[in-house]
Order: sequence, then structure tokens, then C-alpha cells
Amino acid sequence: MKKFTSLILSVCLVVICVPLVSAANYNGFVYETNSDNTLTITGFNDFKTDFVNIPSTIGGKTVTAVGQSAFQSKSNITGVRIADTVKSIGVQSFYGCKNLKSVTMGSATSSIGAKAFNSCTALEEIKLKNVVSVGEYAFYNCKSLTTLNAGTTLKVIGKNAFTNCASLSDIRMGNKLLYIDSYAFSGCTSIQSLTFPDELGFIGNSAFKGCTSLSSVEFGAGTLEIADYAFENCTALTEITLPDNISKVGLYAFALRSANSTDFSHIITITCASKSAGAKYVKLHNVSAIFTDLDATVQIFGDVNGNGEIETDDAILALRIAADLEYPLDDYELFLCDINSNGYLDSGDACLILRMAAGLI
Repeated sequence: MKKFTSLILSVCLVVICVPLVSAANYNGFVYETNSDNTLTITGFNDFKTDFVNIPSTIGGKTVTAVGQSAFQSKSNITGVRIADTVKSIGVQSFYGCKNLKSVTMGSATSSIGAKAFNSCTALEEIKLKNVVSVGEYAFYNCKSLTTLNAGTTLKVIGKNAFTNCASLSDIRMGNKLLYIDSYAFSGCTSIQSLTFPDELGFIGNSAFKGCTSLSSVEFGAGTLEIADYAFENCTALTEITLPDNISKVGLYAFALRSANSTDFSHIITITCASKSAGAKYVKLHNVSAIFTDLDATVQIFGDVNGNGEIETDDAILALRIAADLEYPLDDYELFLCDINSNGYLDSGDACLILRMAAGLI
């Protein structure tokens, strides 16, 4: 019993000696002191103020961050001005502020956390100034957002960052953008045109899926990879030019597909060079194409026998040609039937043609 009593006393002493971290208040702002003696805004208790001016200092200490969920679901807020000292906006910091219409970013703000402005359905415009990264779902379902000005420093747009921003029509991406993650702009049905910067290196899976008003896309001059389904169901996109600097075009990147269906179709005509990643795409998916170095419009790839259809006889003939049992194809015919784009007709092409005949690709 004495040992047990001693243990209880020891625990009590430890609890008493451990300093308690408590939040402080200033004009409705709840804040905490960071290890470097700067401040993070962690909450807001003023339920009457509609415009929030986040201060640069409180009690002589610099405010450098807006913390997680600090203003979440504050329906009284219609406007926010973020001080130039604030470097980061935390996860869900303004999540669900349904009446928030305007946000003025600080010049030092470099990162916007996941879901930071998610479901701010009244937000109309966002200027990112010096932001470098936008977290996943950051502006998800901001249905009134019409304008995105990415500034000159933005490098990364996270997964689902602007999904279902149905009013978004004006996008200025800046010249430093490197990476657009999966579904970043999916369901943005008002986007009509896009111009990508030279620095952009990756467009993610389904990044612009369902952008049904998108009719014009211009790619930059840098090396770029386009992932699977990137522009799926962009029904207004009927023609596009894929420059040689595009290193890869993913499966069904420009295809159409109805809901709950595995069947794909294409209404697009792709302009590209005959030995480019674009050419591989149009061959694999049998898409209409205009080849800049051949001056020809192609409707059917894999039609080895030239009867206007893709059938098992084409696959058999391709195998016979590959085995030198038939006369070889001329350069243009080879181009049409070299589905895997390796420079010659082989069993791999025959397999792909057979899959095309069966409607599997």
C-alpha cells in the first residue's frame, strides 16, 4: 500500500509540474504561441463580425499561420483579409464558411492546406499571389467561384483542389506550375479554354474530367505527361494539337464514357506528328488524326487489308506479314498498322488489332 501511495504522489507531482498550454484571446481571435515565439490563429469567437482582418501582430508577436479549422463553419463571415506575415493556411481553416465571398491573400502565404476553403459556396474569386502549393480538396465545391488567378509562384495543385467549381471559367495558371493532381478541376463545367505553361510536367488522372464546356486546349513547350482519363467526357473538345514534347498520353485521356459504363468512344480529332506520343494514343484507340509530317487524315488504324473495318482477318494478315509470308507494307501502310509504334509489324500489333476487332480497346 505504501508503494502504491508513493506512486500516486509521484504521478500527482508530475502532473502539477507539467506546464499547461492554454490558448489566448484577442479581439475574438484565439491564438497559440509557437516554438519560435510567433503566433498561430486557432479560432475565432466573434459571431457578429462579417469581415475578418487577420492581424500581422498580437501583443508584439508576429502572426505566421492560420491553424486547422480556425474559422470552420463560421457562417457570419463574408470577407477575409490575411496579413502579409501569414505563411500558411491550415487544414479546413475556412471549411464550410458558406457566406464567405472574398478572400485577400497575404504576400507571404505560400501554402493552402487540404480542404482549407472547401464548400465555401459563396466565394467568387481567388488570387493566390505568392502561394506555391494548393492542398487537396482546398476549394472543392466552391460553386460560385468564377476566377482563379494562380499568381507567379504556384507549382502544385492538389488532388480534387477545384472539383465541382461549376462556375469557374477564368483560369490563369501562371508560368511556374509543375503539377496538376488527379481530379483537380473535374466537374468544372464552365471552363471553355486552357493554356498550360511551359513548366508544367504532369496532368493527373481525370484532372479535367467532365469539363463539358472546354473546347480549346493549348499545351506549353516543356516535357509533359498526360495521365489516364485526364480529359474524359470533355464533350466540347472536338479537336486538339498534341506537340512532340508530350512524352506520354494515358489510356482514354480524351475519351467519352456514359455513367456506369465501360464502353469508350471518341469524337476528337488529334493533330500530332506520326512518331509522337499522340500518334501512339490515336493508334491504340483508333482516333481520327491529322499528322503534321504526313499531311494526311486517318480514320482507321489496324485496317491491314484496307476494307474499311477492323476484324480478325486484319490480325491474321498482320501475323502473315510479320512472318514474311506476305508482301511487306509500304511506309504509309506500315504507319497505319504499326499499332504499338515500334517501327515494324509484329505479333504485338496483331494482338492489339485482335483486341480492337473484339471491341476491347
